[in-house]
Amino acid sequence: MTRDQLHPDLDQISMAQVLHGFADPARLHMVKTMYELGECQCSLVYADLGLSKSNASHHFRVLRESGILRRSQRGSQQYAALRAEELEQRFPGLLASVLSNIDVAEPDRSAPRTQ
Repeated sequence: MTRDQLHPDLDQISMAQVLHGFADPARLHMVKTMYELGECQCSLVYADLGLSKSNASHHFRVLRESGILRRSQRGSQQYAALRAEELEQRFPGLLASVLSNIDVAEPDRSAPRTQ
C-alpha cells in the first residue's frame, strides 16, 4: 500500500520558499541525487552524506514543504522523487540552473571548519 504525505500545491509556493529549500549544501546534494536516480528510497538519497536519519528527515521535510520533492511510503520504506515537471511549469529554468551549478555551490569538505 502506498501512502502519500501532504504536499503543497506549487501554485501556492513562492520563489522564496523554493530557494529556501535549495539553500543548504546537503539539500543540494540530495536534489542532485534524486535527479540522477529518479524516484528512490530515501536512504539512498542521503547514504553518502554522513547524515543521521533524523537530520536527513529534517532536510526531506524542508524539501517537501518548499515544493521540491514528493515523498511516499510503501510498506516500511520511504520514497522520494523530485517534482521536476511541476517546478519547471511554475518556475521555468530554475531547477536546471540549480542542477548545473550544484558542484560550484558545494563547500570544500577537506578544509578545516572555523567556528
